[in-house]
Amino acid sequence: MSLCARILRKLVRMSRVRFYKCISTAKVQGKFCSVAPVLCEGRGSIVVGEGTTFGFIEDADFWTSYVFLNPRNKDSKISIGKDCQICNHFTAVSEGPGIEIGDKVLVGSSVTVLDSDFHDISPEKRIGGTPKTGKVVIADNVWIGDRVTILKGTTVGKNSVVAAGAVVSGEFPANVVIGGVPAKVIREIGG
Repeated sequence: MSLCARILRKLVRMSRVRFYKCISTAKVQGKFCSVAPVLCEGRGSIVVGEGTTFGFIEDADFWTSYVFLNPRNKDSKISIGKDCQICNHFTAVSEGPGIEIGDKVLVGSSVTVLDSDFHDISPEKRIGGTPKTGKVVIADNVWIGDRVTILKGTTVGKNSVVAAGAVVSGEFPANVVIGGVPAKVIREIGG
């Protein structure tokens, strides 16, 4: 790649990161690295640990997507630990008790984490009803593959791996591989 192309790529990347930071409405506590743009919207709080990086330049969707952190209510909280690597097109939306991601977590591309159903399941109450919510906890050193959806009330134990494409709901122990739709424990991770 020529020097001009490298300079142009860097300028475009830096411009996108600054633009999304400028239009964000939610304040973020903590120091982190934005390789990809990060849009923070909402009235709740966002805390990110030191050494965490958002985006990966040599991955799909880098030039056309952004990371979206959305604690919608004043009591909602999204907490991401230290030294995490979160790839492109990551979405975390909290409308309930919050989303807590531990330290040294690896997150693939196009991952979505939600702590609410956002609408009541009952057809009569979908508009104006009270959705079910549940805190999401992803423990330290978890590896989440591409295109995973993690739903309300989920706990993923320390050192576990979530296979690509899984839809995860429920409580899962430490040191296991989780996969499928709906996700289940596939096997234990040996030491």
